[in-house]
Amino acid sequence: MKKYILLLFALLSISNLLLSQQTSTKKEATKSEKKNPLAGLRKANFNEIDPSKPLMLDGISTPVYSENITLIKGEEFMKVMSSGEFIPDIFIDKNKDVKAFVLRKATDLEKSQMIQMDDNMPNRNDLLGQAAMPFQATDMAGNNYTLESLKGKVIVLNFWFVACKPCVMEMPELNKLVDKYKNSEVVFLGFAVDDKSKIENFLKKTTYKYTIIPDAKETVKSYNINGFPTHILIDKNSIISFTAIGLGPNTMEDLDKNIESLILTADNK
Repeated sequence: MKKYILLLFALLSISNLLLSQQTSTKKEATKSEKKNPLAGLRKANFNEIDPSKPLMLDGISTPVYSENITLIKGEEFMKVMSSGEFIPDIFIDKNKDVKAFVLRKATDLEKSQMIQMDDNMPNRNDLLGQAAMPFQATDMAGNNYTLESLKGKVIVLNFWFVACKPCVMEMPELNKLVDKYKNSEVVFLGFAVDDKSKIENFLKKTTYKYTIIPDAKETVKSYNINGFPTHILIDKNSIISFTAIGLGPNTMEDLDKNIESLILTADNK
């Protein structure tokens, strides 16, 4: 009987030891994941990136790290990106969703390619004074809008998507603009990349007072939008009078002043 009891204690001891080791291993893995934010991610090949999902390299929407895995954001991010010395590697999870960027020193070839890409990138200021591109849009409630039907009104376009943090950050200020000009001949249209169901879920938690156009990829394409958020202001004669890309310290103020200017110009005619 004693032998049986000793054997039982021995088995229990071994079992507890194994359990303790497993728990310890799990804790160490958890600590390792906390220390390394890229744990469980892998560097993506170009053909693995879904072109229908906009990539936001803004230092806000998706974490950006240096080669030694130090988080880069704010002024440091802007300084590093404007240097032209670094190129982002994209890291994805098992579902091929982009979860992080890692900036590494660009080669001489990559630097020349970036300069060439920058030279070929359309300048939004080139749109100023040009006729707005025609569009046909249906909002969340099924109402239809076209550029032609809105002629005679000031049109404020915002191109955005749900996962774009700067887009969401500026919404409270955009809502104030909608309230400010609610009795004026101003139409606010928010062209979203996301489908209707995704936006409906988003609106359960966030208020956005623009008239929202879901699944607006065709309009995004026709206006050659390459950064989010993008704002485009169209005057009463369907001419583009103002553009802005991204969320800057003066974006809302500039947008407000230009809307006000267009209204005053139209009223004085």
